[in-house]
Amino acid sequence: MDRNVSQESKQQILQPLSVLRPKFRAVAATLKDLDLVFIEEAFERMLLDYDRVFSAMGVPACLWRRTGEIYKGNREFCELIGLEGSMMRDGRLCIYELMAEESAVNYWEKYGHVAFDSSQKAVLTSCVLRYRPVVNPNSNNSAGSAPISASPNKNDDTSNTGTPVKEEPSDDDTGATQPTEAGFINCCFSFTIRRDKWGIPSMIVGNFIAC
Repeated sequence: MDRNVSQESKQQILQPLSVLRPKFRAVAATLKDLDLVFIEEAFERMLLDYDRVFSAMGVPACLWRRTGEIYKGNREFCELIGLEGSMMRDGRLCIYELMAEESAVNYWEKYGHVAFDSSQKAVLTSCVLRYRPVVNPNSNNSAGSAPISASPNKNDDTSNTGTPVKEEPSDDDTGATQPTEAGFINCCFSFTIRRDKWGIPSMIVGNFIAC
């Protein structure tokens, strides 16, 4: 998160999260090791369920853990943000890495208000997504490695708004250029919180419609 938001925005994000931590710790303290195994198994089952859901729906959608790591995204979502489907697996990216800074702050604030409120399940808001963002997937790139900009179409050098992808000189000794993100996409955005039987958020499912 330090790489994606300013210090001021980070403080805004930490404020609602600081309210959640005591609630989470209070519940986590009552869980046994076997309970944690059951929670992870339930998460994996939900991933399988959303395989069918995502393949049948035409709305851009993805899902992530409560900490933000994305574990699944459908084809429409990948096309919307200009990334390959492989980037939407196994927590390689976090949802806040795909959002403009103000939108990331807005998401965490709204999530913090409803995370442990069992009467609240879905939130409708808006956000700005980054098109073809420069990312540094933690599964492949080691510390200090260069970020990459992934796209389903390697020959497409413009965003869906016609903004060209820019390249900047690299600071490394090779003189290679590094891509910068191509633009931003205004979206209507809703997210639904899936909770386990202890009331802890385990999965968040987001739907996005460009506007």
